[in-house]
Amino acid sequence: MKRFLSTIYGRFLIIFFGLLLIPILLTLTLFLTFQFNSLTTQVETMLVERADSMRTASERYELEADEVVELFSEQTLVMATKRYETDAWSVSERARLERGDVLTVRDERLPAVVLLIDETIVTLTPNAEDNPISIFRDLSLQTLLLTALVSSGFVLLAVRLMTRRIDRVTEAASRVASGDLTVRVQDGGNDEIGKLASQFNQMTETLATNESKNEELTSIMAHEFKTPVASILGYATMLKRVDVSSEKRIDYATMIEQEGKRLSRLSRDLLRLAKLDHTVVGLDLTRFSLTEQIRDSILSFERESTRKRLKWVVDLDEIDMVGDAGLLQQVWMNLLQNAMTHAYEKGKVRVRLMQTSEAIVCEIQDEGEGMTPEQVSRMFERFYQADSSRHQGGSGLGMAIVQKIVTLHGGQIQVNSEVQVGTTVTVTLPLRRDRL
Repeated sequence: MKRFLSTIYGRFLIIFFGLLLIPILLTLTLFLTFQFNSLTTQVETMLVERADSMRTASERYELEADEVVELFSEQTLVMATKRYETDAWSVSERARLERGDVLTVRDERLPAVVLLIDETIVTLTPNAEDNPISIFRDLSLQTLLLTALVSSGFVLLAVRLMTRRIDRVTEAASRVASGDLTVRVQDGGNDEIGKLASQFNQMTETLATNESKNEELTSIMAHEFKTPVASILGYATMLKRVDVSSEKRIDYATMIEQEGKRLSRLSRDLLRLAKLDHTVVGLDLTRFSLTEQIRDSILSFERESTRKRLKWVVDLDEIDMVGDAGLLQQVWMNLLQNAMTHAYEKGKVRVRLMQTSEAIVCEIQDEGEGMTPEQVSRMFERFYQADSSRHQGGSGLGMAIVQKIVTLHGGQIQVNSEVQVGTTVTVTLPLRRDRL
């Protein structure tokens, strides 16, 4: 019983009987009670009138009690006679009876009247089975019972239909918990349960997609870590050989250092992306000069740009914004690094920052090798490198991190590229009205 009451089905029944059925039955009972009292009064009045008629007939036609009873006898009335015994009545009752009054008394639950005719007490009561009071009482009880049964039946059916739909979702959730991500809940309703089923199906589809992506990501991660580890092990084995010259040893040590840095970068980027994915890193909102931040980012690449003899074309509006300065710094560093890496030697790198009425727009453009449409469509995929044979220093996670940070700020990033012409990356950030 306790287990049943803890279910939604049992609770619905309690709510129904407590908040709906009981008040209805109570209201109907009160109504019938008042009607019953009114009907009882009417029957008493009818009995009194009939007794007055009997007394009048006895006096006018000089009829004895038995003759009057026989004259007024009918199916709906029960008439009884007995000898008048003064000891059975009180003084006031005797006075009223001898004066010719009609007394009203109660016979069980039915009204009754008595009168005195020729030293004979005549009692009039309704027929116990064939009278308005009994008929009304029986009909009322039947109505109450029928109302309760019909209401309960409809509620049981409605609750059962509802809980059956919830049971489908519960069963599907159990299957998901056991690892089955192909399960779907078939429910075409537009109510709350239908919306729940729809959201559940969307959740399982997302889980299935994420599961597939996680498996693919795990495979790619294993490959990405395997390559530098294999290189480190190979060069370390070569260093153990006694016949290796000093120059070769330096080369091997340099390669081990490079591969170690690559592993370090890969681990750092993976950790950063994982934190961004799971919102472990919240936005530390401050007001800062975006212009100064981008200018400082450009200056940090001065040595590399000088070595490649790049020409910078910088057009920065003076803009202050509210955002996470640390995370946005990673965006500009990543995009500027990509622009310099892929730009032709002696090529131009253009950086433009401007503000519209609704957003802040930053464009970073390089004159370089560019990308094909297929490469552009995949550049935000994790571990994807457009030309891994030429640019082995990256982890393939930079653009995924950039996109995640921009998205966390409510912005968008767009890439346009043309092979052997160059690439333009446009970052659009919404204006925040926060006053910090």
